[in-house]
Amino acid sequence: NHYQRLNIEKKKSKQMASPWLIIFSLSLLCLNGRYQFQELEFECVDIYKQPSLQHPRLKNHRIQMRPSDEVLAMLSKDASSENLSNDEAVAEFDVPKEGCPVGQVPIHKPRKFNSTDKSFHANGYGTIGQHAALIQKTDATPWRGASAWVGVYQPKVTKDQFSMTLIWLSSEYNGERNTIQIGWGVVPQLYGDHRTRLTTYWSPDNDDHGCYNTDCKGFVQIDSRHFPGSPFVNISKVGGRQYNAFFSVKQDPKTQNWLLTSGKHYIGYWPGELLPYLGDGAEKVRYGGFTSAESENLQPEDIVSPPMGNGNKPLEEEVDLKHTCYMHFVKHVTRDYQNVDIDSNKVAEDADAGKCYDVSYLENFGSHRQTFTFGGPGGFCDD
Repeated sequence: NHYQRLNIEKKKSKQMASPWLIIFSLSLLCLNGRYQFQELEFECVDIYKQPSLQHPRLKNHRIQMRPSDEVLAMLSKDASSENLSNDEAVAEFDVPKEGCPVGQVPIHKPRKFNSTDKSFHANGYGTIGQHAALIQKTDATPWRGASAWVGVYQPKVTKDQFSMTLIWLSSEYNGERNTIQIGWGVVPQLYGDHRTRLTTYWSPDNDDHGCYNTDCKGFVQIDSRHFPGSPFVNISKVGGRQYNAFFSVKQDPKTQNWLLTSGKHYIGYWPGELLPYLGDGAEKVRYGGFTSAESENLQPEDIVSPPMGNGNKPLEEEVDLKHTCYMHFVKHVTRDYQNVDIDSNKVAEDADAGKCYDVSYLENFGSHRQTFTFGGPGGFCDD
């Protein structure tokens, strides 16, 4: 169970600190809304000795320190802030500027609440307590990657709920499934707080054996500052400033590894050796919002689902994308490694709990290119 309470041992001083020292210390915990306690959230480890490289399938694995030129060419324009309008800005991560020392990488140390082991299974949404509003691939040809600019919000959830906005790829063979999910999430069960964070999930053979971020051996960390689990400092406001994050996962044509980038940061990758069913690309690709609520020992009519996105459903007619959470510049990588806009003939909308959440595909929304809005207030979605 990768949701275990993380006990942080507090050392007691032999002498009582002065009131002024206490006030000064507390003031350092928050600066302009940015909490300065990252030392509790990650540890720096030798890049060659990080836990994932101890996986038995990676004994002879060679670390991929940079994307191939082909992937860099795809990212050079897509990850540029020039793709944002005047009312939008890049959502920055709340991580130390200095990062880890040379030769070391940050590994997240989640501070978890006591909880059940929950994750989003492919095809799991639509079940009791788990819901989605998304657009999904209908094209029969596998895709080798997906990316989008995503509005970053902070939906209000309880400790037994979570709300995510994800790009989700999967393929299966003989009942076993490989999955990669990337995006942002508010997941108190995982993080022990209610901040919006870069959140990933992957599964090597079936969803029950998968894990978030680096909770199990698999994801290889490369960036010295940014890591799965990093919190965002900028949060969009309904009707106000919109902060966007660029998320991309692409299969490198040279190595077959699945590379995670956020903005222009190459954060790391999932080795191809661990995801054999994604070797020829992803059979299923989804973009959108996902929610989960506590359902154990509850009747369907008693389950309360959290908000998705910013808590608003899509408008019948969008004007400025300030009302509802959205994704834009939505792209995918074809089987022959062409990075292209999604095609309205190859995707379809899907919202399994229409009374609570919805999705609206706007197709080519001006300078935002391929765009869709999604979300909703949640509530009693299963009665």
